[in-house]
Amino acid sequence: MASFAQEYSGGLTVSVIGHALIVLIFSFNLISMPFKDVPPVQLAIEATVIDMGAVRKKQAAEQQRQLELERQKQAAETERRKKIETQKQQKLNEQKRQQELKQKKIAEQKRKKEAEQKRIAEQKRKTEEARKAELKRKAEAAERLRQQEMQRQFQSEIEAEEQRLAAISSGKLQQYIAAISSRVTRNWVRPASAKAGIECEVHVTQIPGGEIINVRVGSCNGDAAVVRSIEAAFYRASPLPPPSDPSLFERNLRFRFRPEE
Repeated sequence: MASFAQEYSGGLTVSVIGHALIVLIFSFNLISMPFKDVPPVQLAIEATVIDMGAVRKKQAAEQQRQLELERQKQAAETERRKKIETQKQQKLNEQKRQQELKQKKIAEQKRKKEAEQKRIAEQKRKTEEARKAELKRKAEAAERLRQQEMQRQFQSEIEAEEQRLAAISSGKLQQYIAAISSRVTRNWVRPASAKAGIECEVHVTQIPGGEIINVRVGSCNGDAAVVRSIEAAFYRASPLPPPSDPSLFERNLRFRFRPEE
């Protein structure tokens, strides 16, 4: 704006000086010319008047316009940067929100997983406790049954022994042994080598019903033929007669075989 005013002022000065020179030259010519009746010449001088106040106002307006443009430009730049910053902050906030949601989801999944593991562990614990309690109950029941069975067997054995002792004291055992000895003696075939006074210890194994399953001759004063004849006599006597009292039955019997008696 200042440069424009200087250029405008300089041009005005040149114009005024130029007009002044024209006037002087024309006056000099008039003086040097012989005086004649010359018709008056009317000189027209065109002058331009410049209003400096208007120029300054125009300069100020232009300067103000330029300042306003600069202010608007700066405001637009500030707004653009502010918008970019806002968008950047919004993006960061969204990223932060998404990260928080992700962390929250992970934490929730972890909490649910831990809760499920805890539930399963608790269920296993209860199941194990129930299993142990059931095993304990069964073991206790089995132990009670075992004790009862032992007690029953013990009582049964006591009763059987009492019955056996009663049968023995009544002479039934001697009758049972005598019946077996009589049957064996009837089935004995005396060998030629047998001498008088034969006495042999015989071990016999029988099963219920009196069937003999094994005969073994122990100490004996007879020879091998006598031993074989005694074994054969017991097998021929099988099955042995049953005792009059079942309590007198014995699986393993021991006899003193004396055929002369």
